[in-house]
Amino acid sequence: MRPKNKKEGRHQRAGVCLLLTGLMVVGMMALIFAFSAQDASRSSDLSGGLCGRIVRGVLTLLGAGADQEKTELWVGILETPVRKLAHFTEYALFSVIVCTHGLMHRLVSGKRPALFQTGREAFRGFLPLFARTVPFCILYAVSDEVHQYFVPGRSCRLFDVGVDSTGILFGAALFLLTVQTQKVKIWIKWLQGPDKIKVQYDTSCREAAERYPVPDRSERIITMRCIELLEGLTYECLQGDVQVSVSAVINDSRKIAEGCMFLCIRGAAFDGHSFAGEAAKAGAAVLVVEEPVDVPEHVTVIKVDNTRYAMALISAVWFGHPDQEITTIAVTGTKGKTTTTYMIKDLLEKCGHRTGVIGTIEVVIGEKHIPVNNTTPESYDIHRYFREMVEDGCDCVVMEASSQGFKLDRTAGIVFDYGLFTNLSPDHIGPNEHKDFAEYLSCKAKLFTQCKKGFANLDDEHFAEVTAQAVCPVQTFGLNEKADLRASDIALTRGTDFLGVDFTVSGLLEGRISCGVPGAFNVHNALGAICIALEMGADLAVINEALRSFTVKGRVQIIPTGYEYTLIVDYAHNAVALESILKTLREYQPARLISLFGCGGNRSKLRRFEMGEVSGRLADLTIITSDNPRFEEPQAIMDDILTGIRKTDGQYIAIIDRREAISYAMHHAQPGDIVVLAGKGHENYQEIKGRKYHMSEEEIVQDVLDGKY
Repeated sequence: MRPKNKKEGRHQRAGVCLLLTGLMVVGMMALIFAFSAQDASRSSDLSGGLCGRIVRGVLTLLGAGADQEKTELWVGILETPVRKLAHFTEYALFSVIVCTHGLMHRLVSGKRPALFQTGREAFRGFLPLFARTVPFCILYAVSDEVHQYFVPGRSCRLFDVGVDSTGILFGAALFLLTVQTQKVKIWIKWLQGPDKIKVQYDTSCREAAERYPVPDRSERIITMRCIELLEGLTYECLQGDVQVSVSAVINDSRKIAEGCMFLCIRGAAFDGHSFAGEAAKAGAAVLVVEEPVDVPEHVTVIKVDNTRYAMALISAVWFGHPDQEITTIAVTGTKGKTTTTYMIKDLLEKCGHRTGVIGTIEVVIGEKHIPVNNTTPESYDIHRYFREMVEDGCDCVVMEASSQGFKLDRTAGIVFDYGLFTNLSPDHIGPNEHKDFAEYLSCKAKLFTQCKKGFANLDDEHFAEVTAQAVCPVQTFGLNEKADLRASDIALTRGTDFLGVDFTVSGLLEGRISCGVPGAFNVHNALGAICIALEMGADLAVINEALRSFTVKGRVQIIPTGYEYTLIVDYAHNAVALESILKTLREYQPARLISLFGCGGNRSKLRRFEMGEVSGRLADLTIITSDNPRFEEPQAIMDDILTGIRKTDGQYIAIIDRREAISYAMHHAQPGDIVVLAGKGHENYQEIKGRKYHMSEEEIVQDVLDGKY
């Protein structure tokens, strides 16, 4: 039976391992019993014959001759030590097998020892296991000696119990050392084996992912050795000791902690290498660099080719590869990532999967909502969030994978269970983002080199380029008849405070779908989400239940006003997105379509010209206002937008204060109008001169309704 999720899959595999080791324990006990059941004569013949062969072989090898007299002399001398060594060895092996069985039992019950710890910490971590397994082995040794008392010619001797017990303790110590040095053999082969990706993705990523097991975070790791964190990386130790303990992994010089590993990251504004000396003075034990740095000799310095890539793999190890404990889903594309991500979340939760989210709007872990600065966080934060989700009981996570995230190696080393591509169009191209569209496309295409199964929009004009380098099976969705999941008979639905779309699906699923978000473009988002939901066990009824009531903050979000016009908040912040939503809303045949937007400062001016032209061409009235001016003057940004809109015949008005602009739009809206507040979406701030001031469009709308504006 196919497991529902990774947790269940691991539990099943650990159960199989428990059964196998249990059979080995029983088999070893039977073997020891069989040897003990031999009478004195037969036992002596067995050990004497073995000693004789050993002695003759050694004497022949030494050229001393293997005559009968010499052989019998040495056999008489060695027979007893050989017998005791045999007892020692069989009980050492018995101890290893019993300890392994005990470990599997703890894994199944969820009480896993801290496998990453070393020395005294490791011994303390395994004490609960040894407290059960070692006494069991010793009791069996005692019972074996008692059994020999009843065998003709054999005896029960305390000395033999001591030899057996010594072998048992040696076996337990050997087991502990083996677990510490050969973790991959215990975990990957049995617990991760069936889930290992069968495609050819980056070798170092695979080695890093398979090198370490997943520790139980109920026993928090206090320190790890530097060499453990570096597994899977190609590096050079410029100075210091790779065996040094690391207390934390840090990439922010303001957060240096005693004994930490500091990664010198090259950023757009700062270069972490310039803080190397400061980090060493603050107590950093290890520096990970791309170039030599001048620090005291006691500080370990590790040189790698790319510190961002290194941080991703190191973070995964530090948090115990939580991505292997949870079903991971990544969504990439120019438009629709956030909507699709939340659609997937709603669908999976309707199926009974507790699902976390990492995206543009926020990180969601259970009931906790964490604001974020980047669509795809830094790799350290990704794995930290994954770990928190696992501990919160999540069995799935869906995240937005941005082009910048791929470019800056934030997702390096993660092999997603499912990858979803929505669409691609020119965006995020500029000095601080991608140098050209080719680089942008290349970064997006990386998703299908980092996932086990992909889903892609067959209708997108760049479908072939994005999937060309895929190393996993890719299923398709779209309106195209060749798509694996197809949509047809699309119908728009509208009420005063409701805009939706219905469509028929065929292929992977057959039936009629009703979706509570407007526009034909959301059909593609819904199709992508449905593909994932089908993989996770959803049926038509569950899918309809989730999509019919679906809404996502700041993405074509309808805000009820009580008046006979429709007010929408949307994140459309570039020409492509603005054109898409305006064309979509135009299809609902409004009395008038009113577009309110601004443009962000310190971004491409071309975007401003294009957005002005798009709105002037498609909207009946455009209200130009301020967005996030950052370090530019709002009026200068608006002037650029005006340059574009003046190429059209569209009506417009410019109101620099966004609150006043929203108030104007609402007070001048007429029955049947659709008003779209574009650009801010979920954001609850306005960024001016490096500071973020609170500003929520939902709150502004309510203030207008309350008569405050």
